Formats: sequence, structure tokens, C-alpha cells
Amino acid sequence: MQKTRLGISVGLLGAAVYFMGLLGIVPLVILAGYVLLLENNEWLKRAAVKAVVIVVAFGLISVLIGTLSDVFDFLNVILGWLHVPFALDYPINIDTLLYSGFSVIEKVLLLVLGFSALSQGTVKAGPFDKIVNKNL
Repeated sequence: MQKTRLGISVGLLGAAVYFMGLLGIVPLVILAGYVLLLENNEWLKRAAVKAVVIVVAFGLISVLIGTLSDVFDFLNVILGWLHVPFALDYPINIDTLLYSGFSVIEKVLLLVLGFSALSQGTVKAGPFDKIVNKNL
């Protein structure tokens, strides 16, 4: 079992990286930064980058979902200027539903990856793996 500079196993630190993604972006970036700067294990570096990519990607999805209501508001302002007698209805809580769904997917993915990292394994995560392969 390979050890890190901290004296713990590589798999345990990899799991910690994924679990930090559940806590927030700041703890994740701090731990991933440590891994990328000071650790030599390639699997561990890939795990750190993959965790950051997942959290950032789902953060961007959340931002895009948040703009849905802004788009409908903007279109309704334009329709008001044109004196159109109706307004576009915003689908009932669609943004909340989408945000909750993607949040659950992110958390489950990070949990599964974290537990598989304990044995230095991984789970294929399609587009996230492509980004990691391209940039590492």
C-alpha cells in the first residue's frame, strides 16, 4: 500500500479529495492543490483533478439553471414593450426541480467515487474523464 507524504494511504487521501467536494469548493481546492503540488502519485493527481472538474461542472450547470428565470423575465419585458397582451409563463418550479436533480447526481457521483477511491479504484464518468484526460 503506497503512502502519501502525510503518512496515510493514497486511497484514503483520494477518498478525502472526493468527500471534500461534498463540503464545498474551498476545501476541495485546498486539498486538490496540496495533492497537485506536493504528491507524486499519478492516480491521486487524476482523482484530484476529476473531483475539481465535477464540482466546477455542476456549479456551472447550477448557474445555467439559475438563468432560466432571468430569460423568462427578459422576454416578458420585451413583450411588455411590444404591448403584447400576454406574458410567457415560467414553468412551475422547473428551476428548483432541475437544480435539485443535478445536485443529487453530483452528490451521488462524488460519494461513489470517494468510496471507490478507498481501494484506488475509479468509476467511469464519461465527459468528466475526457476533460481530465485532455488536461492532465
